[in-house]
Amino acid sequence: MTMLTLMLTLVLASPALPGVNTAGIDNKQSEALSALFQDAVCPCSPQENVLQCIQKRSCPAATELGNFGADQFRKGLSNEQVMESIVRRYIEKYVRYKFDVNNSPRKGAKSPKVTIVEFADFECPHCAEMRNILNEIVKANPKDVAVVFKQFPLPHHAHADGAARAALAAARQSKFWQMHDMLFMNQGRLGPDKFTQFARELGMNVDRFKKDMNDEALYGQIASDRKEAIQANITGTPAVYVNGRMFMGGISKDKLKALVKRVLSETR
Repeated sequence: MTMLTLMLTLVLASPALPGVNTAGIDNKQSEALSALFQDAVCPCSPQENVLQCIQKRSCPAATELGNFGADQFRKGLSNEQVMESIVRRYIEKYVRYKFDVNNSPRKGAKSPKVTIVEFADFECPHCAEMRNILNEIVKANPKDVAVVFKQFPLPHHAHADGAARAALAAARQSKFWQMHDMLFMNQGRLGPDKFTQFARELGMNVDRFKKDMNDEALYGQIASDRKEAIQANITGTPAVYVNGRMFMGGISKDKLKALVKRVLSETR
């Protein structure tokens, strides 16, 4: 090793974060990264944390996260902003969720390359916006993209649970997506009488619809979806996953389209 190489190594690598370019960040910032990475499970192994893998130089993903964090500090972000950026990157790039989609309503491609799973609440205004975005994406990718809908009625919405059961009862008469759209288009006036009115307008057997709405199996299906949501740390709606990858772009059509495009390119 030449003297120049040795000097560069000492400058660019913190003893606590070997292999990570820490030039331009101070000791406190380096310590903040080390503390965060010590609490994060490494993408390559659930038995080790990110810091251990950085120090062993055994995982490219761990080193990549280290360099990403140092780069955020160099951009002038605060400790809190850097931690938030790292967590977001970790989730988007390395965390993948699996959901049981066998009994959930779906539309789009029959053999999709990309499956979008959405957890939604029929009284949530942001979910109504997401409905339009997902419709555009499916329409633009009819052979490649499918959408799966899962119920996550929020407790502070008085009619969300009833709306979820109305949609699932409609599914038994092959009218889920029609009811889904009608519920979202009438968010401000939902209630038991309206659910029955919608069923009638959709040409459903209303007596069967009412009976199905009170079927314990529908309560069980909603509870199962809710359990999956809680296990995925979902606290609000809409929550969207693209091939298991959590979408963290809010209600941004452009960002979601870009993610779908990127995931599609990875499948080719």
